[in-house]
Amino acid sequence: MKRIVLRSPATSANVGPGYDIFAMALADPYDEIEISLNDTKEVNIEFVNDTQAIPTSLEDNVAGLAVLELIKRKRLEQGMSIRIHKQMTSGAGLGTTGASAAAVIYGLNKMLNLHLTPNEMIDIARMGEVASGGSPHADNVAASVLGGFVLVKNYKPIDVLKLEMPEFPVVLAILKKSQRTTRGFITYEIGQEKLKEQMARCSRIIHAIHTHDIEEFGDAFSVDHIAEPVRGAAIPEYAEVKNHVISAGAFGCQISGGGSSVVAVCSPDNIDFIAAIMEKGFAGNPNFIQVIKTKTSNIGVQIISE
Repeated sequence: MKRIVLRSPATSANVGPGYDIFAMALADPYDEIEISLNDTKEVNIEFVNDTQAIPTSLEDNVAGLAVLELIKRKRLEQGMSIRIHKQMTSGAGLGTTGASAAAVIYGLNKMLNLHLTPNEMIDIARMGEVASGGSPHADNVAASVLGGFVLVKNYKPIDVLKLEMPEFPVVLAILKKSQRTTRGFITYEIGQEKLKEQMARCSRIIHAIHTHDIEEFGDAFSVDHIAEPVRGAAIPEYAEVKNHVISAGAFGCQISGGGSSVVAVCSPDNIDFIAAIMEKGFAGNPNFIQVIKTKTSNIGVQIISE
């Protein structure tokens, strides 16, 4: 196999209280990644439809770093050309970097018959995240590789559990970060009572997925004592829009991944109303891109052409 084209989904990580251990795949948006093998022993990355000045050097690009990690671990000398067709906003908490890294490792595993396990693919792909967030977190790449809802059970070694995700309606207000990452400002000194609530809410999310209870899910993921205080403060309209959305009948609202996009879950008959509230609420934010009506998905990276 000399060429492959893959589709890799957006993901929403943390899912409220599950900092760096929870993530879920979304049906839309997604990027398409094309990999072509050649005899040059060089790796080249280029973007199609990119207006975001994403770096293409291997050391500064998430897919590039993931490929370098794969080459090192498997002692490869394979040349390749990687073309990433951008349909997602980068730097918005949608897991776009994880989607690229996941698709490239997934595709090369197939093309080169490397027989990597899902956990091995996730472990290699997560090394690319250093280029975007400074940390090799696994939640986004895991949801991109596997689809559905993922729980990172262990980091040493990487061990990820996938749960089949009920199809919940999702409204996504896409906002680019005003700064590269807020991770360094997050404090983990949240106190005993908040720590216990955080752990309880993680348990409630897992229970809600097993019972297909969207109301329980939404309520459980609406509070996060670790990342939300820092990332919410970086979005001036966030608290007001969140309160308005929940008052209007959404089951829950939270920051998506590292921010600054905001995600809400609601009933199918309320999705247009919630989308309109979010669009109006964030319209004055210079980093606001658009509102997307989508849903949770159990589909991860897909091969669409080979």
